[in-house]
Amino acid sequence: MLSSRDEQSLLQRLVMVALLVGVFSLSAFGVVYFLMRGSTVEVPNVVGKTETDAAEALEDAGLRMLVKGRAQNDNIPAHTVSDQSPAPGAIVKTGQFVRVSVSLGASPTQTN
Repeated sequence: MLSSRDEQSLLQRLVMVALLVGVFSLSAFGVVYFLMRGSTVEVPNVVGKTETDAAEALEDAGLRMLVKGRAQNDNIPAHTVSDQSPAPGAIVKTGQFVRVSVSLGASPTQTN
């Protein structure tokens, strides 16, 4: 059997260990939260820019470009970004992809 003094000493040690575990857990959670959160950036407007200029603008902002499609467009010159997602001005984490559509230019005219 433990004496009253031994029980009190054991209880104090258990409380100290519990506090240390709690502080460690909160610290670890804080570090992981801030690492996962990352920094954010505003998405620049790349619609109307050439594919090369758009890629450079996004890279300068800390973002990456992903061409989601290419299509004929009578109103937008070839090799020009016609659409983007997320929209300009959206706040995203750095390193995210911005998906763009690139124009192939006007549809070729058919001759008979």
